[in-house]
Amino acid sequence: MKLTDIHSMAILGVIACIIVLFAMIIDLGAGLYKAKQRHEIRSSWGLKRTMTKFITYEGGMMIAFGVDLLIYFSRLFELFKLSPIDGIPVVTCLIGVFLLIVEFMSIREKADKKTKKDFSEAGEIITRLLESKTFKDAFMKAIEVQQAQSQSPAEPVNDEYEPTIE
Repeated sequence: MKLTDIHSMAILGVIACIIVLFAMIIDLGAGLYKAKQRHEIRSSWGLKRTMTKFITYEGGMMIAFGVDLLIYFSRLFELFKLSPIDGIPVVTCLIGVFLLIVEFMSIREKADKKTKKDFSEAGEIITRLLESKTFKDAFMKAIEVQQAQSQSPAEPVNDEYEPTIE
């Protein structure tokens, strides 16, 4: 266990929470805009629901990060031979992706038909990207880099290894 791994995990966890927060803000803005277009009343009751959603989503992200820390401390990834993802907050990221999908669907429900068509085309592009060999190669390279960085300085990955002072 290294303190730098925990620090990296914390940074990734905070970034995931911020991304989910931005998605919630975009959803709130889309909802307020659509309500204004329909000449619907925008009340404090609806905004209170947003606060409840914020506490639920961000609280869930914090709990997921706690699970990731416990997985890291218990070395479960090493036990199950998943050491390439050791030090990555996998549960936090998966929960974050789920919440982003929920927010995406919420925004999409508020969109006009023309905008829905654009979302569908974007979804198809993302699907093609995820299925492409280039994306898979880049993902595997990122795992290799993460694995190389987690090795001790006594075991250099290649001849170009230069220790850094932090």
